[in-house]
Amino acid sequence: METLTVLYDARCELCRRVRSWLETQPCYVRLEFVAAGSVEAQQRYPALDQAATQTDLTVISDTGDVYNGAAGWLMCLWALRNYRAWSLTLSSPALMPKAQRFITWVAQNRWRLGAVAAETCDTDAAGGRCQIEA
Repeated sequence: METLTVLYDARCELCRRVRSWLETQPCYVRLEFVAAGSVEAQQRYPALDQAATQTDLTVISDTGDVYNGAAGWLMCLWALRNYRAWSLTLSSPALMPKAQRFITWVAQNRWRLGAVAAETCDTDAAGGRCQIEA
């Protein structure tokens, strides 16, 4: 596996910020981003439920495997050099149920979380741009 395509909600502030953060991370596996529900997403992945990809993060490997929701988020972490160990730990049988609940909660509240992030961004310290810190 060399590339993971991440279908993310480009309308969502939190989703855009997470995408920006992911793009700055050193990777084992290249991450490519496509707006969920876009013409490009529909043309590349016609078999996917496009409405569902706008609700839950969807990650597609270059081998055709599809990961939705918590599994998609964990695949994104798995692709990153500094977070692969976390992805393996969180996907363990003991922690996966908790990870799923947390990721579901974030997904259900992403609009509110994105609005809070936009309001609290310290643009002065960042030279006019928000920065996401790990």
